[in-house]
Amino acid sequence: MTDLTGKIVMVAGANGGIGSHVAEVLVECGATTVLGFHNNSARVEEVRIKAALAGRDCHVAQVDLTNIDAAARWADSVVDMFGTIDAAVNCCGTNDPFRLFDDQDPSGWRSILDIELMSSVYLSKAVLRHMVERRKGRIISLGSDSAKVGNSGSSVSAAARGGLNAFSKSLARELARYGVTVNTVCPGPTETPILDGLRSQGDTGEKIINAMLRAIPLGRAGDPRDIGWLIAFLASDHAGYITGQALSISGGLTMC
Repeated sequence: MTDLTGKIVMVAGANGGIGSHVAEVLVECGATTVLGFHNNSARVEEVRIKAALAGRDCHVAQVDLTNIDAAARWADSVVDMFGTIDAAVNCCGTNDPFRLFDDQDPSGWRSILDIELMSSVYLSKAVLRHMVERRKGRIISLGSDSAKVGNSGSSVSAAARGGLNAFSKSLARELARYGVTVNTVCPGPTETPILDGLRSQGDTGEKIINAMLRAIPLGRAGDPRDIGWLIAFLASDHAGYITGQALSISGGLTMC
């Protein structure tokens, strides 16, 4: 198990179908976690209780990462509380159902870009000065394999994730001289409420899922904890030579 004992790790979107499992894995690895959520605190509270039972320090905050000032206040509060931020992890995402582009409501596009791209930009801005001063830190964003290959039914989301990959690579080049690494984790199909929602669409949803699974060499959708273990490694001291990467975790669906 990756040892994160003594590390202060911020996790935005810690109430999500992937983010909450990422937070749980980080707790299990010994990290002191500061969990951010925008709405629906139920899953975050479950993680906090598990952390308390394990004797881990875990703090919860409601924060809107699509607001740059809110992101800055949250990061400042963590520094005030602990004196440092070792890793900032952004797992913010939308729960929009799969829809072909022509069927999408344009009024929702800006929100997708704000949540899936700008939240990482704002969180990075909020923590990078502190990390640069320490000459150490990890910035990790949850993206999607759709950023690499496209994805029918989520074109605007794929665009946001593509922008996230480009942003992270560019920031990694800027911050490497200070010992700060920046990476994106790109899951493929993963067992989350979004996948459950697709199953609920009857025969059409099942056909889409079955076709998806047939295309995955390992023959199954990902477990959210798989993603948590990768993020835990990237947050650790062992990943100090990895930066500017968009790491696919998709059972071999994407090999690039």
